[in-house]
Amino acid sequence: MELSLQKIHVNRTKCHSSMQITLEDDIIVPDTKPDIEALIKKRGRIQITEARAGQDKVIIRGILGFTLLYVSNEDIRPIHNMTGQIPFEESLNMDTVSPADDITCTYDLEDCQVSLINSRKISVRAIVSFHCCVDEEEDTQVGVDIISEEAARAGMELSASPEGLHKRFSSISYTQTMEQKKDIFRMKDTFSLPKGKPNLENLLYYEMTPQNLQTRLIEDGIRVTGDLQLFVLYVPENEERRLEYLETELPIDGVVNCSGCDDSMIPDITFLEQTKEMEVKTDDDGEQRLLELELILSMDMKFYQDQELQILQDAYSTACQLRLTRQPANYERLLVKNQGIVRISDRIRIDSKKDKILQICTCTGNVQIDEQEIVPGGIQLEGIVELDILYITENDNNPLGSASGMLPFSHFLEVKDISPQDHYQLQSDISQISVIMLDAEEVEAKVVITLNTIVFTPAADEVITDIEEAPLNLEKLQSMPGIVGYIATEDGTLWELAKEYSTSPESIMELNGLSTDKIHQGDKLLLMKQVDGL
Repeated sequence: MELSLQKIHVNRTKCHSSMQITLEDDIIVPDTKPDIEALIKKRGRIQITEARAGQDKVIIRGILGFTLLYVSNEDIRPIHNMTGQIPFEESLNMDTVSPADDITCTYDLEDCQVSLINSRKISVRAIVSFHCCVDEEEDTQVGVDIISEEAARAGMELSASPEGLHKRFSSISYTQTMEQKKDIFRMKDTFSLPKGKPNLENLLYYEMTPQNLQTRLIEDGIRVTGDLQLFVLYVPENEERRLEYLETELPIDGVVNCSGCDDSMIPDITFLEQTKEMEVKTDDDGEQRLLELELILSMDMKFYQDQELQILQDAYSTACQLRLTRQPANYERLLVKNQGIVRISDRIRIDSKKDKILQICTCTGNVQIDEQEIVPGGIQLEGIVELDILYITENDNNPLGSASGMLPFSHFLEVKDISPQDHYQLQSDISQISVIMLDAEEVEAKVVITLNTIVFTPAADEVITDIEEAPLNLEKLQSMPGIVGYIATEDGTLWELAKEYSTSPESIMELNGLSTDKIHQGDKLLLMKQVDGL
């Protein structure tokens, strides 16, 4: 006899680590730019160009890019922009990592500050947290049946059981990792200025914010949908040289090829912004009214599938002695994948030293979760939403102003049956921001946050991994009576009883006229010894 084996394929975390670093540098204003009188608004962006595993460490290379809006008194127009980059290379210690490992690296840009040293020099300082993880695939061999040697040699999994063999089966449920891939989603589009807007002379500042990203598995691909919120601030091509801005929304709809994917899988996809570029183009009339954009998002993709596997729970033979080797098998089950919504509303007051609000241009935000804890029935979250508001002022010499605010929130994310031993991944995104001007010094902000969570619970079973045959112990068999009267001392099944007295559940049921293999305390049974293969 031979044991028929099947693999349980799981993907588990080999190691993970995080670190927080400070990136800072002094940047000289380019000669082509006028002096800086005052800073208005800054935007920081991290781009990871390489995350490579070494021996017990991870090398992370990338760029901190920044865009700056500022006021200058040297030019006919007061508002100017400036961009720059700060390259970085960091080493994160991670025990057990080797150069062959594949690294998943995410980041949080927790703070980015720009301060004025003098009219020709600025100081850029950012706090960044990096989170690196290495997953490893593990295959566990599990016994699912016992077949004859002839069937094994012929490659037959299903065949008649060897003489005298009795088997008991059970089922295990687990979540199997089907695929793990990395790719990019690229969106290129061109849109025109609305008819009521003047031609564009100089692009000062823009924001491209993907929101409400959704994914759906199709045959050999992933469909990505959502909205791209756009804000553009520019100098118009007219004699007044006033500032102009526009806000619009473009649909995101594209397909990323993913061979082997199908809609029966459970996707877990993380998006990270890699590139956001916008360029001015001329239309058919030679006027600068077109804006060409490119958005590149990196995608870290994992695909799971719930599996039900019948395994061999126990076996014995009345024709030989059968020794079973058992060992624990560890795996995971998907507990839940869900989405939560958090709505926050609060008022933000403008610093009295700043110019008053005439009109709100745009508002951007960032979610920062400070505390998260598994509690009975779910996950308790505490965090803040940092808002940055850009507005038109009443001051013609300083027509743009900015204000920031923090909106704290507390949210209970319901996850039924979660326990402290479970592990989860949480993604938070802002799906909507609305800012209403109450008066010249106060605004009301409303924010909707989307929380995507996937939770796994660990599980383990003792499985059969090997079998060994030995001849029957004839001396023991001869010492056993041929027929035994037995009174059940507790509720149970006939399996253990038949195994102990060298018979079969079917034989006991037939001999005692039973219709089920269940027995109850006090039941009186006759057991007849059974020996096969002699």
